[in-house]
Amino acid sequence: MKDLSKLLVLFVEGDTEAEFYRLLINYYKEKSSKPFPEVKRINLKGIGRFEAKVVSKLKNDILKDKKYKDLEIIVFCCYDTDVFELAKKPPTNWSKVRKGVAELGIKSFYEIKSQKMIEDWFIKDLDGICDFLKIKKPKKVSQEGLKVLKGLFKTSNKIYQKGYYTHKFLEKLDLSKIIKALKGVFDDLERYLNVK
Repeated sequence: MKDLSKLLVLFVEGDTEAEFYRLLINYYKEKSSKPFPEVKRINLKGIGRFEAKVVSKLKNDILKDKKYKDLEIIVFCCYDTDVFELAKKPPTNWSKVRKGVAELGIKSFYEIKSQKMIEDWFIKDLDGICDFLKIKKPKKVSQEGLKVLKGLFKTSNKIYQKGYYTHKFLEKLDLSKIIKALKGVFDDLERYLNVK
């Protein structure tokens, strides 16, 4: 059953995030017994110039499309925080993004931030990763997800490269375990997906 009143637009920064959010939305869709809204994922292929890209995509692709004309549009920007924590001049000014979206008449804007990198989320299900790689689960791992994944993949004579072939192992992850471990990161998304 579809919720025909709204459209959720998820802007993601790369291929890894695009695949993760595809799986996450499908997971929620399967769990939902309520009407589910339309969701559109847009991969911006990098964090730079989010200000211009988000507003441009909304203005030219979403708002001009007749099928979205009467829908409430809810925008989510999903990104890693690592490039913001150390940069003297962050690659994106989020107040500009928020202002640009509001000027288009879109009232609902949210950010879903993966502290440091999205790979830090993936290692919340170490069992799933190790099952996929057919390796023994290490007793102790660092909290740096990318470093852990590279090490685990290397143990299995494979290479983990951000954005490449992630669909093969992301499908093996237990999303419920990740969602629970992240304690509320997806609350706004769940509310708009009618799964809260």
